[in-house]
Amino acid sequence: MLEKGSTSFPTGNLIVYSKVIGENPFQSGCEVIASNIVVSFLKINENMPVVTFPPISFQTMEDLQKTIAKNLEFYDIARLPDFIMPDSPEQGNKYLQERMEQYNSFVMRYVEFCKNREKNIQKKENSHDDNSSNLTTLMEASLNYRTSTGLSKEVSKQKLEKLLEDYSSRFPNLDLENFRKVIYNYSDSIGDELASLYIKKFNAIQNEEYEEASLLKRKIMDIETLYS
Repeated sequence: MLEKGSTSFPTGNLIVYSKVIGENPFQSGCEVIASNIVVSFLKINENMPVVTFPPISFQTMEDLQKTIAKNLEFYDIARLPDFIMPDSPEQGNKYLQERMEQYNSFVMRYVEFCKNREKNIQKKENSHDDNSSNLTTLMEASLNYRTSTGLSKEVSKQKLEKLLEDYSSRFPNLDLENFRKVIYNYSDSIGDELASLYIKKFNAIQNEEYEEASLLKRKIMDIETLYS
């Protein structure tokens, strides 16, 4: 369905386009029709607000590519069937109606993908292949918290706390409470270094590399003593 992007983890910002075969009824001489669909993840109850922008015509595919190139990473992209306008006005009106219904149906499918995104994210967070991937997720969440500000920082904190709570029950042999203190109490490079050392120590423990874990523990204690 999508040329670019994932139906499991959509961005909520979709570009759909069609190549025009024959006459373009929106702008003569243009070979491409494109539209932007934006789905907001700020739900109203269980409904997601959707904005569909009017179709825009481009003379060539290259023109469309240039337009979206600077922000390409923010878009999902999908191609609809070629647009072929009938010669008969009566058939043309019917064709336009059919294409509009097709477009609306496509929008509804994309909105459903966006609705399911939260469930897919939760599944991804809960389905780790091994302990190393678990701890990588924890490290990424801690870095997101430490480097974010404002509302983003509060959201990152909520995610981090949820992971810490989950991991504390799953990995009782890891001193995650001390890791939490490092994330919240140390700033800048010292906190980053300590967080990284804790993750390395956790990995060593999970891999039963106890000598390496002991060396990392002593290094952590030396730094914490120095900066306490």
